[in-house]
Amino acid sequence: MLEKVEEAIKRIESGDVDEGLSLLQEVVSRGDAEARFQAAFVYQELGHANETVAIVDNLLDEFPGEGSLLTLKAEAAIDLGDEDTAIGSLEQIDANDEVFVESLMLLADLYQLQGLEEVAEQKLLLAYEHAPDEAVLLAGIGSYYVERGNYQKAIPFLKQAVANGFDLEEANLSLMLAEAYSGTGAFETALSYYEQAIDERAEPRALFGYGLTALRADDSTLAIEQLEALREKDPAYSSLYLPLIEAYEKENKIGLAKEVADAGILQDEENEQLYVVKSRLEQDDQPDLAKPDLYRALELNPGNFQAAKSLLDLLFEEEETEEMYRVIEKLRDAGEEDPLYTYYKGKAKHLEDEVEEALVLYEEVRNEIRNDGEAMEEFGYLLIENGRRKDGFEALRQAVILQEDNAGLAAYVERLIQED
Repeated sequence: MLEKVEEAIKRIESGDVDEGLSLLQEVVSRGDAEARFQAAFVYQELGHANETVAIVDNLLDEFPGEGSLLTLKAEAAIDLGDEDTAIGSLEQIDANDEVFVESLMLLADLYQLQGLEEVAEQKLLLAYEHAPDEAVLLAGIGSYYVERGNYQKAIPFLKQAVANGFDLEEANLSLMLAEAYSGTGAFETALSYYEQAIDERAEPRALFGYGLTALRADDSTLAIEQLEALREKDPAYSSLYLPLIEAYEKENKIGLAKEVADAGILQDEENEQLYVVKSRLEQDDQPDLAKPDLYRALELNPGNFQAAKSLLDLLFEEEETEEMYRVIEKLRDAGEEDPLYTYYKGKAKHLEDEVEEALVLYEEVRNEIRNDGEAMEEFGYLLIENGRRKDGFEALRQAVILQEDNAGLAAYVERLIQED
């Protein structure tokens, strides 16, 4: 009957699918156990999971607990979306069965799909106890830990996998080791593994990680080289633009940083942080372009604190108090409540010489601004302006502590002390 299985496979591969399936049915009806198992395997390969389960269930009546049968049933159940049946089948496999380690790896995948990470980890570590030198398992455990950010745990398993000859082409262990070392802060070691990973396969993920790690290692030149290579290869890889901008800024190539920001926005028009960064780059020589970018960032996300602060700072510098009030009101209408807005409203009132109103607003947020040196300085001057010299002095003393390099403020506070 095994010959009929082989004949069925040949018929199917040649395009005579109906005849091939007819031969398989004959095997299922009249074949011995080995032939029926092979037929079930062929059905599984063809995507006929229901037929596979039916054949395997019959075989399990004859060979209860047989690991290869339970594993095949689990694989078919997975294809049918029946994870519980798959888990139930795999959990029946005995520890002495030759497919026990394979079953544990499958169970780990299934428990991960169900969000049971601790159970998945336990299954992988149990498999490791039974097969500590199995390279595929070692790589799988290392990959599991990398994906979860447990980089210190990942490294020894990945290195053992390499030592035990893991060589599957689809898995780039050099890349996983690079990501693991980068995640632990060992950037120089990570860079050497990234170089190996790029030599093996210059995939976008590797180029991005290489560039980002180079940036963290203060090698902006190398970061630019790798991120630009990624941009040429895959310009739609939107995560590359912010670190590439940062790298160009470190090289003091502001013009190129602006070009990258514009290019990034073309690729991802809804990336709010690109608008914020672009605005910052424009503030020195193109301030008229800076505000529209911040408005756009807030349109995309009214909760972008950095964009709101930058916009309100620009409006304050230009003494556009009415626009400050309008922006604050619009943000609050969008459900954004933050002491920042009360503080900026107070700044606007102070700018309009509405000193008493400004002081009331500063008082509302004094606890929130107590660690902001500039805000405490403003608060102190405002208190003194309102005749509250003692309170103002205390606020300014706090501001001095927070602004150690503000010599003018320190000198002013010293004069207040001498006057008292």
